[in-house]
Amino acid sequence: MDIRFPFSPAEVAKVRCVQFGILSPDEIRQMSVVQIEHSETMLGGKPKTAGLSDPRLGTIDRKMKCETCTANMAECPGHFGHLELAKPMFHIGFMKTVLSVMRCVCFNCSKILVDEDDHKFKQALRIKSPKNRLKKILDACKNKTKCDGGDEIDVQGQESEEPVKKSRGGCGAQQPKLSIEGMKMNAEYKAQRKKSDDQEQLPEPVERKQTLTAERVLSVLKRISDEDSQLLGLNPKYASLTG
Repeated sequence: MDIRFPFSPAEVAKVRCVQFGILSPDEIRQMSVVQIEHSETMLGGKPKTAGLSDPRLGTIDRKMKCETCTANMAECPGHFGHLELAKPMFHIGFMKTVLSVMRCVCFNCSKILVDEDDHKFKQALRIKSPKNRLKKILDACKNKTKCDGGDEIDVQGQESEEPVKKSRGGCGAQQPKLSIEGMKMNAEYKAQRKKSDDQEQLPEPVERKQTLTAERVLSVLKRISDEDSQLLGLNPKYASLTG
């Protein structure tokens, strides 16, 4: 037993699971001790307020105390501040995951590209591991160039007792080929040139490439339904993009 801590008769709680995730913007603001507004660190030989060395973040001077916990340099654990971004930006640690999800959903309506009757999609749904299931769904969606009819559901006909197939997804939009280059995400469309006077000449494909902003990608991800999020191996509770 560690003699530094007194014995406690309280019952020890059992850990059932551990959930790793990213702090939401609201959680970051609540835990932050200061909003960083200046890039300068010092002003007149002293740490600048709201700068990168704000005294509330901790102290590196033996003669000064932390303005957050009032501890000295040796005892203060250090605290973090936050920056308010003018626009959304990509997180370097999740670029590949974002790319995988974007390749699985329609760029226009955010529905999963593959149909529920697809053999590969049915195989993917049998996989319990969310990470591995996303890989399998990506494998089923990677060759999709158009958002087809999407999922279909059985509804009861008004004048007949026989079930009728009704489409509930798919917008028919052309899908770009997505790729990442450093901290950029690119979308490449293949369009068709207009036919020339020679009717026997086939139209030649034209490629249009554009760089996607993080704001544009975020708008696509926000439209993904909770149901589709679960199918992709994401937990809607922890994958929320609100805030």
